[in-house]
Amino acid sequence: MKRTITIISMLVALGQAHAAERSMVTSNQLATFFNSTTYVVTTNDNIIFDAFLNDAVKRLWTVTPYKIVGQDEFETLRTDEKNSFLIITKVVESKDKHKRPYLYLSLLMGSKDANKSLDKMTEVASIPLACESADGDIPATMLNPMVLFVQKHAENIKQKSFKERVLASFQQRLQVYNYNMSQLKGKVIYIYKSDVDANVDVSEIEAAHGSIFRFVEDDDVARVVNEKEPNTAIAFTVYPQGTEKGAYGYKMIMDVDGSLYYYYYETKPKNFLFQKNDFDMVTSSAK
Repeated sequence: MKRTITIISMLVALGQAHAAERSMVTSNQLATFFNSTTYVVTTNDNIIFDAFLNDAVKRLWTVTPYKIVGQDEFETLRTDEKNSFLIITKVVESKDKHKRPYLYLSLLMGSKDANKSLDKMTEVASIPLACESADGDIPATMLNPMVLFVQKHAENIKQKSFKERVLASFQQRLQVYNYNMSQLKGKVIYIYKSDVDANVDVSEIEAAHGSIFRFVEDDDVARVVNEKEPNTAIAFTVYPQGTEKGAYGYKMIMDVDGSLYYYYYETKPKNFLFQKNDFDMVTSSAK
């Protein structure tokens, strides 16, 4: 089982944004970001999660000065375009009739119109963290690499690492990192057993590609992340419990230093877990 943090009512400042509406940071805004103070916004209603996030930031945040603030301070600060924010945003896909909330770790810029909607805040980086499930749990293990990732993503945009590659919609723009799958060569990829589709023959994959994949439980993943074990990456999923029409999910592979190598936005519930074709794509690149 994945290590989780219980969320009772995770209100996070954020209301419900529609994923397709937030614009990406411009060159001028990105320059402002690197000269800003980043305000890390706590949820105020989840002490345990706030402690995990604050600890990750204190140990891993290096790209800008930062200050940890609560919801009340955020309400005042978010209309200043010179401020940046690391915050958990709640997203409801406009096409989802069931209005399932997804939680993202987002790095946003302030906006004079931010008091109207968080959709008015420009995105520097955003990555899916969890779905609000019926049990109210979110995974804790990958929070540290994700804090590193949003910083790396900002640096990649600054350095124009994506070149002419198109950053598409909110849901798909991180797929640009799939071009880096060849960098998985030489890494051991840990994957939660629960994230593998039941139709996949795990023993067959282990026999053929045992040097690449390790099918494990959460304690193994937590150890790799906490110890920052060299030459390792984690494969994981984010998707809702329900599989009705309109649901969507994500499959990702990220290393312990926050580099993203594999990112797929899935709209068919049958593809929410890792399939044979996922393993085929990874192994063909990582050999």
